[in-house]
Amino acid sequence: MRESKWCVHTRAGGYAKLLGQGMSRRREFGLMVAITLVAFGLRLWQLGHLPPGWRDDELINSLVISQKVLDGNLAVYYPDASGHEALYHALNAIMLGLFGANWVGIRLLSAFLGTLAVPLTYLLGRKLFGRTVGLVAAAGLAFSFWGLMYGRFGLRHITMPVLITAAFYFFWRGFEKGDWRPEIRDWRRFAISNPQSLISNYPITNYLITALFISLGFYTYFAGRGVPLILLAFMGVVWLLARPRFQQNWRGWGLMLVGTAVLAIPLILTLQAQPEAEGRVTELAVPLVEAQAGNFEPLQEYIVTTLGMFHATGDDEWLYNIPNRPLFGAVGAIFFWGGVLLALADGLWLLVARLRRRAIAPATEKRGLAAIFLLLWWLAGIAPAFISVPPASLGHTILAQPATYILAALIIGRLEIGPFGFTQGKDWRFFTQSPISNLQSLLTVFAAMLLIGSIATRDLPDYFQRWPERGMVRFLYRADIQDVADYVNSEPEMTDFGVSGLLAGPWDRLALQNSLHNSEAVRPRWFNAERALLLSPPLSFVGFPETAVAYQQLLNPVAPPVTAGTYSLAQTEAQMLADRSEERICFANGLCWLTAVYDAGNGRLELGWQVGETLQLPEMPLISNPPPPGVYAGPRLQVFAQLLDASGNFLIGDDGLWVDPVTLQPGDTFLQQHWLILPEGSVAATVAFGLYDPMTGERILTTDGRDHLRLEIP
Repeated sequence: MRESKWCVHTRAGGYAKLLGQGMSRRREFGLMVAITLVAFGLRLWQLGHLPPGWRDDELINSLVISQKVLDGNLAVYYPDASGHEALYHALNAIMLGLFGANWVGIRLLSAFLGTLAVPLTYLLGRKLFGRTVGLVAAAGLAFSFWGLMYGRFGLRHITMPVLITAAFYFFWRGFEKGDWRPEIRDWRRFAISNPQSLISNYPITNYLITALFISLGFYTYFAGRGVPLILLAFMGVVWLLARPRFQQNWRGWGLMLVGTAVLAIPLILTLQAQPEAEGRVTELAVPLVEAQAGNFEPLQEYIVTTLGMFHATGDDEWLYNIPNRPLFGAVGAIFFWGGVLLALADGLWLLVARLRRRAIAPATEKRGLAAIFLLLWWLAGIAPAFISVPPASLGHTILAQPATYILAALIIGRLEIGPFGFTQGKDWRFFTQSPISNLQSLLTVFAAMLLIGSIATRDLPDYFQRWPERGMVRFLYRADIQDVADYVNSEPEMTDFGVSGLLAGPWDRLALQNSLHNSEAVRPRWFNAERALLLSPPLSFVGFPETAVAYQQLLNPVAPPVTAGTYSLAQTEAQMLADRSEERICFANGLCWLTAVYDAGNGRLELGWQVGETLQLPEMPLISNPPPPGVYAGPRLQVFAQLLDASGNFLIGDDGLWVDPVTLQPGDTFLQQHWLILPEGSVAATVAFGLYDPMTGERILTTDGRDHLRLEIP
């Protein structure tokens, strides 16, 4: 049956109630709650396995820097890992204290913060441009690859969107109120009797809250230091284009800036006392350094690449992106750059009107100022990627994240507004009376669904499926170690085994430990199969790095075969060196030498070792990478091996310990190779070897007092 005209109009009115002026506050609130819950679900789902393992930065942030807070080492700035402000680590320490070093204790805080950024983006978008822009921007951020990436692992970057959006929300509340009155005595009276009225009606309160959030950004991430510049630039714009508003607000702004400066004093004093702690700033600012030297090509290239990150090419780091994947697909890029052009047009319209001294409606003035404010925020947010390595970095531009999705939603918000910028109607009944408005409301809903759908259908599969499956992502996040942990968790009787790795710091060991359900009962031993082979315990996960040719024949795959990622489970002959135990020579730290075989043909010296008793090792605290200035972060136990001539002169040496001594247990045995290629024309007569502490250079004595062992070469 053909629908009546009234039915068509009513249906359009129902669509209109989904967005814009026709929506009731209850529906709007319900929709925002739904978006927030979806955002939280997306950030929580499979959080222990996506990212697919543990990255160095996560482990260092939590287990080194945040642990300092739990240990009582309180500071506003930590020099570890090229310098870290303390706020995120203070919050993260609470999570670690409650839940321990696992995915809950390390990543859940970021999931909460990433979710909180969504409703805050809605509030600020609504405050600046209306509820439609706020809702669409929040939904875009909720589904975005960018939001998911930083909302699902334990780095401090995700704190910045929360703080910056909250700061700007309260700044704009104060700006809208404007008038400095009532007097301070009334402000004090209301602060006691009606705190909610205090925030709602008094700009001074909102500006003080703004100062608090800005200063918290200083104590979170380096990029937060640029936020006052955004506000100062906007104040200059208001002075030029809206002088009465400047007159109303300058006192509040002054108080806000003074409050911000006062709250920043502890950080300023700390940085002055340890200027070398911010070495990473200089390390990353390659284009800026080149520009100062007169070479502007890198700066130009970085600016072009960063501006292209929204549509053409994006962050090239596997850690945080599918390399060179732009933030938006074709549809999203059109909405985004359309929003940028629309904001530019609104700002220029206000400028031209002021230059021509035309009367401007308050709503038009507000829209123009809001557009300029948003553009200043966005440009300042992406500016760090103009001057730092790499260009188009999703991490360095994190300040611009909420602004980016508000810009993408601007066109949709404008669809509700007539050609001269005035709302067509104040309630949904209007849409049942005007076919033009019916079309306009339908276009608004369609455009919103198109933008949000384009983000969700592209970004969700990219994050949850395509990105974690890439080989380089799996390598950088130690996904294979996570697979080993999953297998061991499924085999509770498996408690003693070896795992091959590069031993580049303790991070492989900690990545496995964090993923084990019963880490206290499971005792993995770590070794580098390029140079060493663990004989006891006999079971080892091998596969990376590739096992030395000489040791491949000593490893036999278990039956039935067991694989975990690129690792396979293999077994050695446990009694291989057992018959040499009576001939061993032990060192004072508990490590005992069993065998030595030198092959002059290939220059390989193979030493066999056994752990005679619990190793006595010097204290080896976790040190960040890079370490704080002046802090030693190398190994504390090494084996030296040297070839000497007949006169006892040094010919060649090769030092190393290709097992992790921290993981060794009494009774463990292992082999390791030293590569000693003689210089041409020289003849070796003796092999000398022993143990020493690389930090001090001090040799470790044998139990009978020798500082090395020496064997004649036949």
